[in-house]
Amino acid sequence: MKTEVLIIGGGVAGLSLALTLARQRIPVVVVEREEGAGHLYKGELLQPKTLQIFKRLGMLERVKAEMYPLEAIHTREVGRGREELLHVLMDYSVLPEHAMAAMIPHDRLRELLLKEALTYETVQIVRPAVFLNLQTSYTARIKYQNEIHSITANMIVGAEGRGSKIRKIAGLTFKRQSYNHDFLTFSFACPPELTEGEMIADEQRFLGLFPLPDKRVRSVLQIRPGEYKQLKQAGPQAVHEHYARLEPRLDGYVQTVTDWKEIQLMFPVRQTVSRYYRSNLIVIGDAAHSVHPMAGEGMNLAIQDADILGELIGWMYQTGKSTDYALFHWFEDVRKRRVEYVSWLSHLFARMYSPTGRAWQRLRLSAIRALVQNERLHDQQMMNISGLGLIPFQVKDGLHLFFRGKRTILQQHVFTKKDDYPWLATGGVNNDDN
Repeated sequence: MKTEVLIIGGGVAGLSLALTLARQRIPVVVVEREEGAGHLYKGELLQPKTLQIFKRLGMLERVKAEMYPLEAIHTREVGRGREELLHVLMDYSVLPEHAMAAMIPHDRLRELLLKEALTYETVQIVRPAVFLNLQTSYTARIKYQNEIHSITANMIVGAEGRGSKIRKIAGLTFKRQSYNHDFLTFSFACPPELTEGEMIADEQRFLGLFPLPDKRVRSVLQIRPGEYKQLKQAGPQAVHEHYARLEPRLDGYVQTVTDWKEIQLMFPVRQTVSRYYRSNLIVIGDAAHSVHPMAGEGMNLAIQDADILGELIGWMYQTGKSTDYALFHWFEDVRKRRVEYVSWLSHLFARMYSPTGRAWQRLRLSAIRALVQNERLHDQQMMNISGLGLIPFQVKDGLHLFFRGKRTILQQHVFTKKDDYPWLATGGVNNDDN
């Protein structure tokens, strides 16, 4: 079998890339290990930049029909007596474009991408199939229907997650960082009064609540290493007690989850490759970077990777440069800085909620107040997590804690087409009509 682009991994990242390439009539084969969507929880929060990308792909209306819009996320702190110590709002409405986030079940988003990709004759999905190795840098060996097959491609993309074989074969190194906490996650029927995202914390732990379509809510509970075993021995009711204590409105709802098979344990990891490609091998999504889930950025970074790389590959073919792999530097130049900054922000949020005790909670209260209640810093933070633009925090921003500066004009910081696709400025085809 021959193709132009071979993608190892048919998750959201791989399918988004396949769809972007298909719209530019570039033949692509996607090799996916799983027949269905899988059972592990993966990202469900769509940030504004991702919604913008879906609009460019002609998929926004279909995604909207399946998602739950979020215009704000409430950040709350409660004391020992369950009194409310802090209640502030992270407000997406301040953004100049696509001023909202959204929740969508991961498997449903994957189904939408797959269905759309398969409408193009240039896309072939091979699943369930296992990528074995590379015979050469252009030929992959896979196991499909109990037989070994070879696929030859001009470019090979690793989109197969943290344990990426393509990353290992290409010799792309990365730094890895683990954390002193884990998470439990599951969904259940949503209380009718819970209509926006909620982040609730006390001295000991953190609980995230994000409404889903079909009147359900995704929950994420922070636990300590080793605590999972204790909770499992005590039974699901021990988890229910933590939920009801942090958010009494969940009492009577969270108890519907009675089987540990419905509760998933997550181990947060932060890792970023030192470089994204070598010759014709390139990695995207979790194969290139994993971020702490606190800010809900992992899936968004993967889809944004696919957008930039897909447009770059399209330009390389349209300008007759499809074998000039050094041009992949454009992808790395655009994505590396953005990913590393968002990864740092997610890491910072994780550190804010990692330590326990009343003294640390007071420090966190002060930090959140400073960040969210100051209009300038709040808007800057919302722009950064949205993916629409980047306004790095600087030392001088600390002055805004004491002296109110002018509110940032966010439109001036939105990524332009030149920011996202800088190679177009060198001459060549404009992809607006694709």
